[in-house]
Amino acid sequence: MRVLHISDIHCGRPFVQAHVDAALRVAREGNWNAIVISGDFSQRAREHEFEQARGIVAQFRAVAPVITVPGNHDTAWWRSPFGFGDIARLHERYRAYICRDMEPTVHAPGVTMVGLNSSWGTHGEALTWYPRDWRVKGGITDTQLREARERLAAAPSGDLRVLVVHHNVVRGRLSNRWGLKQPQRVLDAIAAMPVDIVCTGHDHEERVEQVGGGVLVSGANTLSRRMRGRRPSALNVIEATPTAVSVRAWTFAEGRFVAGPMQLTAPRRSPVGPPR
Repeated sequence: MRVLHISDIHCGRPFVQAHVDAALRVAREGNWNAIVISGDFSQRAREHEFEQARGIVAQFRAVAPVITVPGNHDTAWWRSPFGFGDIARLHERYRAYICRDMEPTVHAPGVTMVGLNSSWGTHGEALTWYPRDWRVKGGITDTQLREARERLAAAPSGDLRVLVVHHNVVRGRLSNRWGLKQPQRVLDAIAAMPVDIVCTGHDHEERVEQVGGGVLVSGANTLSRRMRGRRPSALNVIEATPTAVSVRAWTFAEGRFVAGPMQLTAPRRSPVGPPR
């Protein structure tokens, strides 16, 4: 069981064609059950950026089933600032060009992937008292968490169960920032889910970590030029057996992505048995 996890393409000024081409090369040369793209397809939620992103996503879809979720850069917050205006327009371009469903459930042989929209612009679900968080911080409601748990619980027995959220669920080492409003509440809810791994992006730092309840977190770095700390671009490779799941970060070097030293293996948390 192999899943490719990429994030934060940022079509627009930060876009780097060489990084995307190298990620597509990894996709085409590997044997993947599924591909996760965890948000920020655009830089400014502009139509031409989404047009470019749609073409890239189509190339990944030609390789394996793909799950996507919107990122904060894909959210046209100015369409509904601070609760005024039309909230339905926050993601109209994402839905038109990337995926109609912002919280999809994607099934592929041996894997069930559940997506959650954590990008609310300047709505209360993500709004804090700190202006630097506005438009950047994410949020997940109790209803979203409950429904995600139900969808994961309904996965066929033996499936690798993957939760996909754009915002980082752990504090960034370089940024020192949480991606989500009320992060501990979200982590406690995730720990109670029948999930093996959570895939996130947003923080632009590759990350592999185990959190409460033994949940493995795969934080993918960006494919753009917006990496933190002068680190190279990176993507993550997830591999699973019936009893364990591992994540390894692959970093960009000399025109291609190569396996790096950052890796973590943990026991599978969801029930494992013969497929239904």
